[in-house]
Amino acid sequence: GGTLIDGNGGPPVANATLVIEGERIREIRTTDGAPVPSNARVIDARGKFIIPGMHEPHAHYKGWFLPLYINYGVTSVYEIGNSAEEWILAQREMMQKEKIVGPRLYACVLNLYGRAPAGRVLPGMTTFETVEEARAIARRAVELKADCLKLQGGLTTEMMPAIAQIGKQQGLPLIGHLPRGMTAFRAAELGMNHLEHSGGIPEAISKDWSEVERLRAEFERAMEGRPADTFEGTGIGFINPDPAKEDQLIKVLIDKNVYVEADWSGRMRNITRRKNDWMIENLALVPRPEMAFIPKDARYRWLDYSAWNSFSPELQAKLTRGLENWQKFMVKFSQAGGKVVVGGEAPTVMPGLNIHRNVHLLVDAGIPPMKALQAATKNVAELFRKDKDMGTLEAGKYADLIVLDADPLQDITNTQKIAEVVKGGKIIDRRFSADWRNPIPTTEITRDESGYNNPKPVISTIQPSVAVQGESDKAVRISGEGFTLGSVVYLDEKAVKTTFKSEKLIEATLPKELLARVGTYAIRVGNPEPLPPLEDAGLSNKFMFIVKF
Repeated sequence: GGTLIDGNGGPPVANATLVIEGERIREIRTTDGAPVPSNARVIDARGKFIIPGMHEPHAHYKGWFLPLYINYGVTSVYEIGNSAEEWILAQREMMQKEKIVGPRLYACVLNLYGRAPAGRVLPGMTTFETVEEARAIARRAVELKADCLKLQGGLTTEMMPAIAQIGKQQGLPLIGHLPRGMTAFRAAELGMNHLEHSGGIPEAISKDWSEVERLRAEFERAMEGRPADTFEGTGIGFINPDPAKEDQLIKVLIDKNVYVEADWSGRMRNITRRKNDWMIENLALVPRPEMAFIPKDARYRWLDYSAWNSFSPELQAKLTRGLENWQKFMVKFSQAGGKVVVGGEAPTVMPGLNIHRNVHLLVDAGIPPMKALQAATKNVAELFRKDKDMGTLEAGKYADLIVLDADPLQDITNTQKIAEVVKGGKIIDRRFSADWRNPIPTTEITRDESGYNNPKPVISTIQPSVAVQGESDKAVRISGEGFTLGSVVYLDEKAVKTTFKSEKLIEATLPKELLARVGTYAIRVGNPEPLPPLEDAGLSNKFMFIVKF
């Protein structure tokens, strides 16, 4: 047997054997020698580690998500907003009937927005004006067999308790956004079960809210003219926390059993020390031919880390400090017994892989690996009232699990060393295919081009900028802006060996054969389009390089 990490928080169980019958675990054995049915299919987990299948509690679901989730061991997905009503119901039914391979799919179905701002059209949102209308819409969600009640920012403090009452009666959690300015203290009192983006916490713990508003305005100015592909501004709310208020709030959240989302794989993508690793991983994965089932605009987004360069060093430092304070709050909340859940928020980040990255960032923040795993398994199942069937590996529950080649409690990144994924007792074929199609495609129009692309590079300096005729290979350092992992240096229109160091620095090796003739030659940097076909998305300015006698 393998080492079982069942998700309940206890010590791992060595030499465990899971006996699966149909889609559920029949029993868990911890001794060898018990007979195995002659017709059983056996996964040899000796030397391996078995954890529960992961859960994505924050998906803005698209039909092409399914292979990405299941291949990365995300066996349950919760769609919490913006999908067309009839389409998401058809998708959920398709997955319930197992018409295609993929995760279990649950849905809030409706987005309960409340009062729409004057003149604004809100696609995918259900708007209403009164408490009675709020109750009626919540009841309609129940009739549609919603798995959760998703709240949005247009609700009033009178509407929320009315919806909460229906949620409590029907066993449905209240999840999502808070009305602008509402604190997490008030939300907990009104019956909120989940704080999306850790919403309402900054308003509850800030020492000086005017500083938060000033920084948010600065962030918005820096983002003008860019696609909304970075969300580090979320951390601004944590710029000046009051420790006494934090302690007060944590007690209330735990008393009221409120789950708090740490959706860091998107919010921290430009700040985390794992950024370069993620960039390399993305660049190795998404251009592959078999990933062509993913729309180009999504793949561009995952490859684009350039927004960080829009921020001044001073703003970057403040954003970093805000997110570090957010991490510290979540660690303190977890240590006190609070329930943390990950937040994937696909398609802002890559479905499936994003859940692993969220778990890794929880550990980086200081949350123990076991609790970090629970934030993507047990805690999510509890939040959505599905814990009788899933979230942990126990007799009677669904056989949704991941077999790992290495111990995630020793190194949390081992969650990605996947040997097998099992969902409902069935071993998943984890190969991607460019020909994969959802039988019921989305009703939305998906762009194949977008503003997400490699930036146009700019050269500021080259050191050294002179070589002597006949020199051997010459190493040069090129400083500027807009460099990417795919940047290529050209000398006299000939590509040379290029090494990416950062968005502002690359190194190049000028071969001796190009230094054989005296002259003045143009050096340029090209950023290729990150997805096939590889065409230049932009060439830098020319910077002259001299070969002298």
